[in-house]
Amino acid sequence: MTVKLLATIALVAFVLTSSGQIYNTNLHGADVSQPATNSPPAKAVAISGRTLFLRNCAHCHGADAHGDEGPDLHGIGWTNHEIAIRIRKGKAGQMTAFAGKLQPAEIDALVAYVESLK
Repeated sequence: MTVKLLATIALVAFVLTSSGQIYNTNLHGADVSQPATNSPPAKAVAISGRTLFLRNCAHCHGADAHGDEGPDLHGIGWTNHEIAIRIRKGKAGQMTAFAGKLQPAEIDALVAYVESLK
């Protein structure tokens, strides 16, 4: 009986660890334990981010991202995680939250664009 119980526990542990129950996630909770083979190149993501920026952000940050009502985004010195949080959550009385308007991939593209301004 003990041998069967130990074998069952070992099998369950093996299945859980090999089936992806334990993994790394990105800012949006997506599995990043394996490199994405079909991910667009970083430059393409930044270009997509610029398009999104012009549609959603330029009216405050300026078309060149040097600031207008919103601050200049060149060389802001924030981590990508901090930029993503600000885009998602906004800032009360200063910046709109975009979590409900933009998909996680679009926020990633905006982060890539802002990163390219550094």
